[in-house]
Amino acid sequence: MVKHIIKCGDCLELIKEQEKASIDLLVTSPPYWAKRIYNGSGELGSEPTPEEYVKTLADYFDTFKPYIKKTGNLFINIGDTYFGSGAGAWNKYVDDNGDITQYQKERKEKYFTLKPLQPKIKQNGRLYQNKQLLLIPSRFAIEMQERGWILRDDIIWHKPNRIPASVKDRFNNMYEHVFHFVMAKSYYFDLDSVKVLGANGKMKNPGDIWAINTQPLDGDHTASFPEKLVEQIISCASPENGIVYDPFMGTGTSWIVSDRLNRNFIGHEINQGFCEYAKDRVEKTSRGENIAEIY
Repeated sequence: MVKHIIKCGDCLELIKEQEKASIDLLVTSPPYWAKRIYNGSGELGSEPTPEEYVKTLADYFDTFKPYIKKTGNLFINIGDTYFGSGAGAWNKYVDDNGDITQYQKERKEKYFTLKPLQPKIKQNGRLYQNKQLLLIPSRFAIEMQERGWILRDDIIWHKPNRIPASVKDRFNNMYEHVFHFVMAKSYYFDLDSVKVLGANGKMKNPGDIWAINTQPLDGDHTASFPEKLVEQIISCASPENGIVYDPFMGTGTSWIVSDRLNRNFIGHEINQGFCEYAKDRVEKTSRGENIAEIY
């Protein structure tokens, strides 16, 4: 029987309770820069500049590194943003008539602000100028490489059902990055588990462009990654009965998939509401015997 350990708190502290070199796979989607308010000031994603966010995020994975097996894998889903983005602004969350509904008002007050979430940074005519795509995923990947991580894949998660943006001077963004890092030249990887049927009737490598629809959830957490995406990763990057870790568990997608695929799971989440939501989701989908208590 697999075992799941779920704890609500700061992952930088909670990870210290884990045995060194014991995790087979770390798979996560950390908070993006200047996109949401989950826990208040000082949280990951609220750094004053994208450069500081990249450094802070890489620091997290350096902290987790000793707890991952030398043959282990690290998969990180991360999104980008534009300088001067109005993410978090009130008018982003009105209904079709331009009115603010009570639900949207309550959600806005809890997870967003009355003003755009990006810190005020003086434009410099270079990186810091309005409409500039910041390339945060690329900057993060390079920072990780500089710290000794080996980047094996830059997977493009294509979202066929992405809601069109209202922009008129650029194309709609339809994808996010999923980076695959390792620590050694030789590591666990089961390609056969994720091969797809080719045009010639033979099984083939699925490639690094994955067309997977987003998966909406009820409630407040709209930034979850879909089960199908996580299933593909867990299947190829961890052995059955291995240990999967998500330090930013959110609403528990990685927990659900780990349970389904017979992996042990460790989940950390600093937001108590998300912890409880995740447990409710798992209770509805699990086989029942592996439900963990939340500490």
